Amino acid sequence: MMMRAARFAPILVTLAAASAHADEVQTTTAGTVIVVAPSAPVIVPTAPTAPAAAPVAAPGAVAEVAPVPAPNAPPQNEAWSNVSHINGTPVPVGERNRYLYQFRKNEITVNPFGPFWGYYDLAAAHAVSQNIAVQGSISAWDYDNSYHTGYQLTASLPIYLRRTFSGPFLEPGVIIRESNYNDNYCYDGSYNSGCGGTTHRWAGPEMLFGWQSTFDSGLTVKFAFGVAKHMATNDGMSSSDDTDVNGYFRVGYAF
Repeated sequence: MMMRAARFAPILVTLAAASAHADEVQTTTAGTVIVVAPSAPVIVPTAPTAPAAAPVAAPGAVAEVAPVPAPNAPPQNEAWSNVSHINGTPVPVGERNRYLYQFRKNEITVNPFGPFWGYYDLAAAHAVSQNIAVQGSISAWDYDNSYHTGYQLTASLPIYLRRTFSGPFLEPGVIIRESNYNDNYCYDGSYNSGCGGTTHRWAGPEMLFGWQSTFDSGLTVKFAFGVAKHMATNDGMSSSDDTDVNGYFRVGYAF
């Protein structure tokens, strides 16, 4: 009896050890012990942990703010060579000139509509600083089959409030004007080109206010309007027309 118990003692020890690590133990008829291993563990995902709250700054202290990531750049559907821009910022076509300090130094302008009425006007200007230019102009007219003819010479100093050749400006200057009125019909009934003609010549200061726009291409348009004072006349007379109006509309090219 004791010998039989001693023979089965190793088997009992094995069963005891297996029971601590197995869910099920089976014994075959041949006396072999089969230990069934436990099933694989099942991993159950847990809810994500909420981020820690940002620390509250103490009174009087400056709280640190995390930088916000820049948004994704929009897709490019046009080549930059076909887009009007300054350092990557789009600018309306022809208007980049408005955002730059650099400007064109010279310009030539004319009145494009005057010749239809017998009026001819030409001006040239040169920039001497960021806001000041010097300008000279000559005008001539021939109205009513040479009944009214004349000319005008002007030297002025346009002062630009924004930048030379761009934006509003004041234009002080001096003007010389001569007007001829040719009355070809004489009192004696004869027709003579020298009959009844009068000439009025005067000179004086003028002050105009105007506006000019110059585009990237160099094309420019400007207009001004103001008054001129008769200071010296050929007849030495003073009358109600001592103050006269003056102005112009011109287009041209700056370079």
